[in-house]
Amino acid sequence: MAVVKANYVKRGKGDRGRAKQTIRYITHRRDRDDHKVTRTLFGFDGELTKEQVYRMIDDAPRKGTIFYRIIISPDPKREDRFRDLDLREITIDTMLALEERIGREVQFVATIHDDHSPHRHVHTLVVMQHARLTREDFAALRQQATERVRFQRLERDLLRGEQVREPHKVRQYVSQTARKRSYKHLSPRRLLYRGTPPYQSYICGICGYHQALPASRLGYHCPSCGITMRRDRSYSLDLTRRRQRGFGLELTLSP
Repeated sequence: MAVVKANYVKRGKGDRGRAKQTIRYITHRRDRDDHKVTRTLFGFDGELTKEQVYRMIDDAPRKGTIFYRIIISPDPKREDRFRDLDLREITIDTMLALEERIGREVQFVATIHDDHSPHRHVHTLVVMQHARLTREDFAALRQQATERVRFQRLERDLLRGEQVREPHKVRQYVSQTARKRSYKHLSPRRLLYRGTPPYQSYICGICGYHQALPASRLGYHCPSCGITMRRDRSYSLDLTRRRQRGFGLELTLSP
């Protein structure tokens, strides 16, 4: 099971400074050889600079904002034994699940730590407004992270040609994913090897509501205005079939 640990920056005077201190720590913590490093920061829309993150912290409303520190850590023996999980994708999926659960937009910045301890993990700073996370919320986050981690592990084991102990769980998870993402026309096996759709940035042209969501031909509706949101950036998706080791699709993103 993936481990999800969380606490929050002490509220009140100086909380912005403490949040920035967290960013400096997770970005520049020394590696196992005590060398100073600079890790890549990312959010819903891709990589972020430290200056952009500082601006995000400063621009957060003074009233009602809480800075949460959340760590996502897959089990190093059962889930990430080959150190091949896509931790960025797992983090984004977990943050999207958090938005859906609390019904509010959240901002986050994260970075992957894979150089100072035996197990890889992700540090995140989550900016939340007018919402507090409960014990049940943390349990739901742990469940979401665990489900995504296990699915990736099963997917990678199948691609490596390993025998999966519980194939019925693969079919069950894939079927649930198909219903959620409207891929009912694909068989579970085809869906499994299709991969996860790239995330797109959607924005409402009226109220400016913004969210990063999996790319969809049908689009998404603004929860406030009800109109169809437009893509903030346009991508063309070129699908090229590859006949190598069974099913496979090669995804080429061109801006």
